[in-house]
Amino acid sequence: MSSSTQLTPVTSVDDRLQPARQRVPIFVSLVFLLIIGSIALFSATSYRSEVQHDDVWQMWAGQFRGYTLGLLFFMIGYWVSPRRWLTSGASVSLAVVLVLLLLGTAFSPMGIERNDAQRWLKIGSLVFQPSELAKFVLPVLLIYLTGPWKFQGNPLTPPSNTPRYILSAGLIFFPLFLILIQPDVGTTVVVGGLCLIPVSRSRRLRRLISMGTVGLMVGLLLTQTSRFPEFRERFRAIWDPQSVDQVWAGFQSIGSGGLFGRGLGEGAGKLGYLPSAYNDFIFAVYAEETGFVGVTVVVLLFGTLLWCGRKLWQSLEDDDLSLLAMVLTLAITGQAALNIMVNLALLPTKGIALPFFSHGSTGLAVFMGMSGVLLALTRCRGKEVLPT
Repeated sequence: MSSSTQLTPVTSVDDRLQPARQRVPIFVSLVFLLIIGSIALFSATSYRSEVQHDDVWQMWAGQFRGYTLGLLFFMIGYWVSPRRWLTSGASVSLAVVLVLLLLGTAFSPMGIERNDAQRWLKIGSLVFQPSELAKFVLPVLLIYLTGPWKFQGNPLTPPSNTPRYILSAGLIFFPLFLILIQPDVGTTVVVGGLCLIPVSRSRRLRRLISMGTVGLMVGLLLTQTSRFPEFRERFRAIWDPQSVDQVWAGFQSIGSGGLFGRGLGEGAGKLGYLPSAYNDFIFAVYAEETGFVGVTVVVLLFGTLLWCGRKLWQSLEDDDLSLLAMVLTLAITGQAALNIMVNLALLPTKGIALPFFSHGSTGLAVFMGMSGVLLALTRCRGKEVLPT
């Protein structure tokens, strides 16, 4: 009896997760958010532009510079390797530039004060908010700084140098303090929250950050005592929205939208009834004009961005790049959630813009740049799938 050996053909199987699968849904969500946000911004600014400048396009045209600069930032973010942002040359250099810009805003004649806050810096004909850059720069710096410490529980890893921890904490809290004294409590909270993400992987740095947070709160109490009545009024909106004029006006705008809204350009809240209709409360204007259907579309787009961003950071092999994807996703979707919650009186009002919607060229350009980096991360290597 003859025996024969049967050979099983070897097939090529992809044993890794595929970050590239998230590229199309993330890109499509961003494009639709930009388109809808641009239309909503024109509608929210047209009345104010006509009254102040006799030109309905005036404020929207000013924002167009943000779209142009944002497209440049987007292309840079997409084509530059994400790993380059996490090197000492890029992260530390960007942090130094940020600190210099914040110092110039606070203590130089180039700083511009508007609405009792000195948040803008004028260099030649260019006027921008350096604090917006901190939403990307400081978390990226922390990812770079905490990278060597992510395995500090491993006995093979030598003990970290305490002065390096203190220096790292200082590099974070000094810019945050400069943002706080502008004053800009909203941006301080947003940037501080993003910084907590990379800090969470270093126990010793967490302790230093906790102590620094207490110091920052003490600084807030000492430097902002004259604004306590204003803070109390802002928090009052949570349990008694009818007593806060701008929140109640936003409620009325949102409620009057109904199912399908009044129609684009037909909202009444932006006609002087709703403060910051083109910025903090642009969501209320959009809800009034597009109704429940329009709001659902925007929430689903931000939700899709969050869902796909989560799948992206879970699929990346490199821990630092995964952390970067998490920071970028939460920076965009988290700020959107905060803005919507402020409009719904679930949080106190505090100058938090709606990404891709609110007026402000600096914020728009920064968010578009972060979107480019997020898409670039879809080109990175995925985790190896372990056999079950």
